Amino acid sequence: MNTSLLMLWGYWDEVYQRCTRLTYIEKGKNIFRVVVLRYRGEPLVTSDNCIIHDGDLILKLHIHNYYFATLCKEVKDELRVALLLRRLILQSLPTLATFLNSMENKDQIKGIVGTTMLHKGVTPLGFSISDVPMTWFFRYKRWYLRLMLRIVHPNGKRRLQSWNHEMPLKRVYMSKEFLLNRYTEGKQPLGESY
Repeated sequence: MNTSLLMLWGYWDEVYQRCTRLTYIEKGKNIFRVVVLRYRGEPLVTSDNCIIHDGDLILKLHIHNYYFATLCKEVKDELRVALLLRRLILQSLPTLATFLNSMENKDQIKGIVGTTMLHKGVTPLGFSISDVPMTWFFRYKRWYLRLMLRIVHPNGKRRLQSWNHEMPLKRVYMSKEFLLNRYTEGKQPLGESY
């Protein structure tokens, strides 16, 4: 990625972070930023059969795209980018669990929910996946994530063309209990290795 473009993105990212009230889990070390809000949408059934209903309090997950872009700016191989992202998510989940567990209103939070196109391979990590409705908001989010893919991914333009005009935008989510039970600091996810 062009260094000047990355620098401009860094400035924009600071503005975006402030406008969206996103909180860093651990700035410069964790791939996630979060915000507490009310879930809006159809009921979500998690892998451990918890149901997140419309109006429930959730921790909304955002992948810190700018941070990720700085880490993979020299990576040219598509597989290496995917493996790097997976490793960052695995390393970030225990700290996310600790963060959630330390929140004053943790008892009211039902789970964690994110909207992403990077959903392949997240099921073994404990996430469930569902479609999102194509409202104006999700159409904008799809456009934004397509732009991020083109910038970050070494074959972003070709990947977008292979999808034609479709974007596999999905919700990924996990119950609070599952996150805390599986990713409490010091525990290693079953079947996973860092």
